[in-house]
Amino acid sequence: MSSVNVTFNLKTAGFANYANQTLTFKLLQVSADKDDSTKPVVLPGIITATSGSDGTGSVALFANAESDIESTFEVIFPNREKGLFKIPLSAVTPGTITLAELLVDHVPGGSDAPQSSVYDAAVAYSIQRANHTGSLTLDSLPNGSITGTLAVANGGTNASSASAARTSLDAQEQKDVLDDLGALSAPDSDGQIIVATGAGAFNYESGATARTSLGAQEQKDVLDDLGALSAPASDGQFIVATGAGTFNYESGATARTSLGLGTIATQALDSVNIDGGAIDGTVIGANNAAAVTGTTITASTKFAGAIDGTVGATTPAAGTFTSINVSDGNITNAGDINCDSISADDAATGLNVIFDGTDTGDNKITLTDNLASALDITESTNSYLKFTTTDSGEKVVIGKALDISGATTAAAVTGTNVLASAQSGYNTGGTITQGTSITTAVSLDQPSGVITLFANDFGANSATSFTLSNNFIDINDVVVASFKTGHSQLTLTVTATANNSCTFTLYNPTGSGTGSITAVINFAIIKTSTT
Repeated sequence: MSSVNVTFNLKTAGFANYANQTLTFKLLQVSADKDDSTKPVVLPGIITATSGSDGTGSVALFANAESDIESTFEVIFPNREKGLFKIPLSAVTPGTITLAELLVDHVPGGSDAPQSSVYDAAVAYSIQRANHTGSLTLDSLPNGSITGTLAVANGGTNASSASAARTSLDAQEQKDVLDDLGALSAPDSDGQIIVATGAGAFNYESGATARTSLGAQEQKDVLDDLGALSAPASDGQFIVATGAGTFNYESGATARTSLGLGTIATQALDSVNIDGGAIDGTVIGANNAAAVTGTTITASTKFAGAIDGTVGATTPAAGTFTSINVSDGNITNAGDINCDSISADDAATGLNVIFDGTDTGDNKITLTDNLASALDITESTNSYLKFTTTDSGEKVVIGKALDISGATTAAAVTGTNVLASAQSGYNTGGTITQGTSITTAVSLDQPSGVITLFANDFGANSATSFTLSNNFIDINDVVVASFKTGHSQLTLTVTATANNSCTFTLYNPTGSGTGSITAVINFAIIKTSTT
């Protein structure tokens, strides 16, 4: 089907964009297109297009190019003005033309034919132009002459239906209720009230029927029953219901029984005897503190508030408490404290156990005899230090690495026998490589280490020496050395020891040289004492 894309750009009289406005295009004559595979017959109809935020838009309109007849359209603008134009046959091939060009150059009857300003029928009913300053007369407009909505600020409802108008105006529909009330006939007696009897229905009610609807009780029978009583016989009598439809006078114990008071109602304020039951939410001694005396005072949960004085003042006795909070105070003069654990109140402050006995032997921790683990110092499941008191097998087991050192110098480990069940040695050391020759001195300040010597051919019957500088060595120490990598003809000895140094000598007592080899020496320092 042949069509042309018609573009448009709407502006107000102030040349501002006329955004989001609907244009209506109406085809005015029947047309046909037999070249289309569907061979359509196009009947007169309406196509709409809406302008964008910048006032521009477009619409595809049918062009009857096959019959060489120009399709005629009527365009209706948002302010109800309209205009006529034809789709020129020349526009079919390019495919696009502007609405302004159609309204100026392609008007039926020629470009000099005037465009109608508003609907003729509207003019007959005195609708004045939208840009006029006068008033708009709507008295005799036929139904359907006005479309769209009118804003509330301009006197409208901003809606196109009754329900939408009520929503816009925040109004409540009363029509159904008024219609239902209007269905009532005129009241036929004094005192009637209007009562809803169901969905959409009302009725008149009075008397017993109205009381039933109101949930009210008629008092006539009660007054008759009370009227059956004789005059009261004594001061302080109560009127008490004694059965269905009967009342009687009661006083004293009879009235208390009817009221369910019991004997406590007769006790004086300063002489109340409670022999059982429970007292909830009551403050004892609120205005004047008083002693609470009892053979046994049991708290099902805890005592709240302060307990002053001595518990068990004359005959101290054991007490059981769920918990005791002394608010950072002190517990003093305690003999033996039996407990499951002692922990820090504040983890940031920690726990400080102070042994402040002034005489030798006062401060001690006493272990139980003959236990495989009498005391175990742990972290989670890791044992750091465990004391065994098993008979003939007493020992202290150190479960983690033991670092015995002073502030700046190594500390001594003293004992009759210091034995290692697995390994004994250093966990620190170092390495050094000899410099320019086999006799060049090397320096390594570690208690143990590895020295890589300069490559050398140790000749027949030769002795070669070099010095190790090491501030761990004292003059009385023993430096133990061995080859890590050597030669079957070589031997190694420490031929001199001094403060902070020692001398290594390599011998080749054989009659032939070793050839060029790179020897590697392991060493360790053993501390000695002359006292």
